[in-house]
Amino acid sequence: MLMSSEIDDVDRVILEMLQEDARTSFRQIAQRLGVSEATIFVRVKKLLNRGVIKRFTTIVSPENVGKGLTAFVLIDADPKKLEKVFEALNEIEDIYEVYDVTGSYYAIVKIRAKDHEGLKEVIDRIGLIEGITRTETVIVLKSVKEETKIKL
Repeated sequence: MLMSSEIDDVDRVILEMLQEDARTSFRQIAQRLGVSEATIFVRVKKLLNRGVIKRFTTIVSPENVGKGLTAFVLIDADPKKLEKVFEALNEIEDIYEVYDVTGSYYAIVKIRAKDHEGLKEVIDRIGLIEGITRTETVIVLKSVKEETKIKL
């Protein structure tokens, strides 16, 4: 695991600028930092190789592509079957995040569906997974904060 102390001030600026807009050119970053584009290229390549940058992606508005309903399902499961449960959850199309958690439940999943009927279909599929003993579903009424950037 990489320690935050291994990221210097130049890396921090690069990461902050790319988190704000992944299309920011190396030239723009280099100008802000007063270094060459080659330096930025090498730094970004190292950040990718070290796993600090996972990937470059586009953030799509779920509401604008027909996935306007968000819900979380808390899942209780047989601990002996948990790995198989995770594998099965990962195969369900409208499940976007799967977390192994502590507390009263073994997992929490984030679902994005078109509507209540779409949500019901996903919940029904979850209920059919061998090893799941109980679920609790929470429908999101409004997203108050949803941040993709990591504070450095």
